[in-house]
Amino acid sequence: MNLVSFTLGKYQSNCYIIYKDFKAMIIDPGYPSEDVYRFLEEKGLKVDVIYVTHGHSDHIGGVNDLKRRYPSAIVYAPKKDMYWYSRNSKYEIYDDLQVDVYVENNNHIPFMGVVFQVLETPGHTYGSTCLYLNKVLFSGDTLFRRSIGRTDLYMGDYEAITHSIQQILYKLPDNTVVYPGHGDVTTIKEEKLYNPFIKEAL
Repeated sequence: MNLVSFTLGKYQSNCYIIYKDFKAMIIDPGYPSEDVYRFLEEKGLKVDVIYVTHGHSDHIGGVNDLKRRYPSAIVYAPKKDMYWYSRNSKYEIYDDLQVDVYVENNNHIPFMGVVFQVLETPGHTYGSTCLYLNKVLFSGDTLFRRSIGRTDLYMGDYEAITHSIQQILYKLPDNTVVYPGHGDVTTIKEEKLYNPFIKEAL
């Protein structure tokens, strides 16, 4: 299994592409991106799965364009963030998000012989999720390298996000590699040791 990331748009959100045998899974395509399209074409990849960790525009903004290009791709999105998926220019959503499957806690996302686990981690949004597989975590905007997702937007909750990190993410193995929605890669151990936001909450 291969992994590549792209940093997209004015909010510099991370888009991840997992691929194998000419098939791809894309996590958080926040903006339409010629760089992403070019990569897919050059590698001869067909997109089978699109997953969004939460409903903010900088994580879902490229979904519909990808779906038009790869109509057989299955779009998964958190059920509890449905508020964000409707057309709403205030939040930069100009078309209803095309979702095929709404996911909840402990649902599973199959791709190329492996199965990712959905972890509900509310706080950044009410429906925020992470994806976990075998000591690899795609943390969306819940956990960053030495930081956490902001909680001052609609339905954000500081107590909820600190609980999600302490009681869900910090229960994962220390050597779990964390691929966040913004910024650099980290590990669970590094965040336990150095994340000032969660250390304050302990």
